[in-house]
Formats: sequence, structure tokens, C-alpha cells
Amino acid sequence: MVILGIFGPGPNPSAVLLVDGEIIAWAEEERFNRIKTAPNSLPIQSTKWCLDYAEINLDDVDKIAYGWDCPSYIKDTKAFFLIQKNKFSDYSSYNNLQEELLMNLYHPDRIKHQLQLSLGSSSAKNKIPEIEFFKHHECHVASAFFSSGFSEGNILSIDGSGEEVSTLLCYAGNNEIEVIKSFKLPDTLGGFYATFTEFLGFRAYHDEGKVMGLASYGKYQKKLQEKLDKFIPFDINTGEFTINPHLRYIGDHTYGSRYTDEFVEIFGKPRDKESALDSQYADLAFALQYRLENIVNALAYWLYKQTGSRNFCLAGGVAMNCVMNGRLAEKEFVDNIYVQPASSDNGVSLGAAQILNNRDGIEKNKKMNHAYWGPEYSEDAIIRALNESKLSYRKSKNICFEVAQKIKDGKIVGWFQDRMEVGARALGNRSILANPLISNMKDKINLEVKHRENWRPFCPSMKEEAYYKYIDASADSPYMIMAFPVHEEFRSIIPAVVHVDGTARPQAVSKKYNPRFWCLLDEFEKLTGHPVLINSSFNIQGEPVVCSPSDALRTFGGTGLDVLAIGDFILEK
Repeated sequence: MVILGIFGPGPNPSAVLLVDGEIIAWAEEERFNRIKTAPNSLPIQSTKWCLDYAEINLDDVDKIAYGWDCPSYIKDTKAFFLIQKNKFSDYSSYNNLQEELLMNLYHPDRIKHQLQLSLGSSSAKNKIPEIEFFKHHECHVASAFFSSGFSEGNILSIDGSGEEVSTLLCYAGNNEIEVIKSFKLPDTLGGFYATFTEFLGFRAYHDEGKVMGLASYGKYQKKLQEKLDKFIPFDINTGEFTINPHLRYIGDHTYGSRYTDEFVEIFGKPRDKESALDSQYADLAFALQYRLENIVNALAYWLYKQTGSRNFCLAGGVAMNCVMNGRLAEKEFVDNIYVQPASSDNGVSLGAAQILNNRDGIEKNKKMNHAYWGPEYSEDAIIRALNESKLSYRKSKNICFEVAQKIKDGKIVGWFQDRMEVGARALGNRSILANPLISNMKDKINLEVKHRENWRPFCPSMKEEAYYKYIDASADSPYMIMAFPVHEEFRSIIPAVVHVDGTARPQAVSKKYNPRFWCLLDEFEKLTGHPVLINSSFNIQGEPVVCSPSDALRTFGGTGLDVLAIGDFILEK
């Protein structure tokens, strides 16, 4: 059984290929068209790459699984708007909600027509395979549970919206997934966070990670929590929450698209040119992060009380909030936690394919042990790109040893190896690496390479054998998607990867699943005594992670990177 899973348009479109239940290829469209999150794209180039990698064509695909229930969505959304119009008697105020629902993008005839034009089978009829449409949040849920390896567990899918649903709470047992509770627009946790992301001067649905990092610089203010009660009140016992539509949708939007003038009367003028580190903005970021964590913890506890399960799976864009994930992992009612590494909509293609796969009787719930499912390039392809660049290069006899020595000496290295990661985190194959023992290295990378705010933290990658030595963790963290405290004695030793609040977002690197990156960490340990490196995604702010050798060479040439290690080849400035 060959299943192609796809999702797009919308932020983070992607394609995945399953053959008899096994992931063969999986990649995001942004890596190919080089547009960050590729928000308006169908996953055409990523689909073509998946088929090419598997050495098949579209005729070999049995079915296409699509991560949005387009046929039901068109009908249900029209009815939903009628309900909202009757409820608030002001249909014109729902322009922003209509944009959020992306209603016109997901007409099934439009999707089929565009796929037909872009992919086109080589068969005589030139028809694409049958498309089956699945509900967006159910795809998120499937991508988390069916990749977790758990025999049973609770699943929370939380994002801005998928169709009209914003949050889905489920329980999975006996290979069946049961919906326990759902929340619909205008009540949305992802939308709540996006509102304040825009208000704080960042891009909504893009820069929520900046707000999460900024929150660590703030402190608790009771008055801000009281103001948030007016925007997103919730029940601490059940997690039930609502969004006040008059602060997000209904009314004049003089200052922003996701908050009204009435919102500004409560929270003040949005940030313009002031520093984000000003206490009023940092405290506000703290307040909304604190509110999000309290709501999600309450929802998780309520779900635990309903099911009795102490296993938790998370997906949806809000599950990219690693601080929230780490706090949930520490709760006494949580024994095991799995966060889908591609929690945003880049994971929906996988979930859609898994639903179809499992419905047709292929083995269910295989643990996904790594995220290296993207393109890889042969030595010949790398040499062609190197020669085309006209840059000087040489082949290393021991790439791990040489690069470890250069990192020890303070060099910033672009590291391009093997198959590209899927998801937003660099996991050691498309990474920028540096020495965490050098205290000013974070500032150096931000200034010379990443061109981003100097207060944003970098993450540590470490050998999994040393993970608990450095990290005071409640769970394993192979995907850099949970934040935990760094043990006190190491905070001054690896200062460049410790955030202002004493935490880090670590990656425990497996020798089995990434032997070359593990080898580099091992060599660095031999030189310094610490198997830990700064690991940031191989890109600059506003661009996708590099995919091809040419992408890597352009980023190397246009930034302050000192060294590029690409395959077994080394380039130096």
C-alpha cells in the first residue's frame, strides 16, 4: 500500500510518502521553494521529491490523504458563519475570522484541480489518484499518537484553527482514537497567543517562539492576569476557556488585524520602536505564557481524570511551545510524554496518511525514532555544487575530529550532512554549530550569522548518554521540543546555551540514529570534557532551513560563518 499524505496551502505545507506503513520520505514545501513557511503553496515540489526519492511515479500511489476535510468544511463553515451572525448581529465584523478560516482556499474542487495541473499522472487518463479528505485536528492527533509508540494515551491537539476547531482532546486505546472534547472558533489558544505576538510587534503565526523567549525576561503581575481574564477567562478545574470576541474580532481594528481598539483600551498601545525587553512588554509576554501554561495544564489534568491514562501526546502549532511542554512533563499525573517533532501543520500530512494507512489495516502506532526523512545528496552532487561556487575546498580525512577542533577554537560552523530533518528544529544535519563554553558565543552568532534579536537563546545538543547529567529533565528530549532546567553546576560552564531563567531546550543525540553528529559531539568531548554544542538551524532569520548544497553555500557566503562542513568537505574563510 503506497499512500501519499499532503497538506497545503496554509503555513507549513508538506508531503509524506508511506509504503506499507513505513515512512519513506517526508519534507516541507518551504525547503524547496525557499519561502519561509510557504503559506500560499500546495506541496507540489515536496511531493515530487518524495516520489523521486522512492523511485516511483504518481501511478504507483494507491491513494492521496489530505489533511483538511474540505467537502464538509465548505458546508459547515457556511453554517458556522450563519450562527455567528445571529449571535453577534454584525457579520461585517467577522472579516478577520473569515480570513483565519481560509474558506476559499480549501474548496475540494480547487484542491483537485490544482493537484491535477501540477502533478498530472503519466497514465492514459492523466488522472491523479483518489483523494480522501480528513479533519485537520484528527490528523494532528493521529500524527502524535501513531508516532509515539504508546499502546494507549491522551492526546491534545492545539493550534489557531483547523477547519472551525481550535483544540481537540482525545484518548487512544485498542488502536482507536476517541474524541473527548473539542473547542471551536472564536475560542482559540493559538489565536490568543497570535494576538499578543502581533501586539508585541512580531509576526503572528510566525514569531510566537520570540514571545516565548521574551517571557523569561518578565515577571508575574497580578494586574496583567486580571486583564487577561477579560480576554481569555478559564476554569482552573477543567481548563474550559473562551475568547472575548469583542477584543479580537468585533469592533474597529485601528492598530492591528488581530485585536480591536477595545483591546488597546485594556492593554495599552502596541509595541512600535521600543525594545521588546522593556519591562512592560516582557511582563506581558510572561503573563500570556503563564496563562497558556495554566490552561493547557488544566485541560491535561481534566483529560487525565476522564481517562486515567498517564501517557500524553501533543501536536498542533501550540505544541511547539517547548516551555509549556516541559512544564506539562513535570506534572505528577504525567508519566510519559511525546510531542510530535513536526507539531505545526508540517505534521498534518503524516497524520492524514497514518489515518488512511491504519484504517486499511496496516500495523498501527510504530514509534518514530528520528526526524531525518528529507533529501540527502551524494558526494558527486556536493562536488558539483562546490565547483560551481568557485570556492576553495578540501576533503577531510576525519571530518568529526577536524570540525570539533575548529569549534573548540571558537569557529562558527555550518554543518550539512545526510538526510535533512523535518520540522522547525535543526537536529544535527542542517545545523549551525558553535562552542557553548564561550560565554559571548550566543551574541556572536546572533550578530554575525543569524541576524536576530540578541536576547533570543540557542539550544544545546548533547550525547544522549550525558543528557541527564546536564539537564534536570522529566522526560527524554530527542527533538529539542521541551524546555527543562540546566543543572546548577553546569550553567556557568555552558553559558551560551542557558537561557536567562536557567533553562535550555535540549536535544539528546542518539548514536544509532545520527552516528555522524554523535561522533562530532564525542570528539568535542575528548577536547573539552563536555559533549555539548550550540545547535541552531542552518539559516538566517526569515529564510527556511537550507536544503541543498547550493543553499548551504549561499548561506555560508552571505553570513559570518567561519567554516562549512558539507559531507566530508571543508571550506574556510
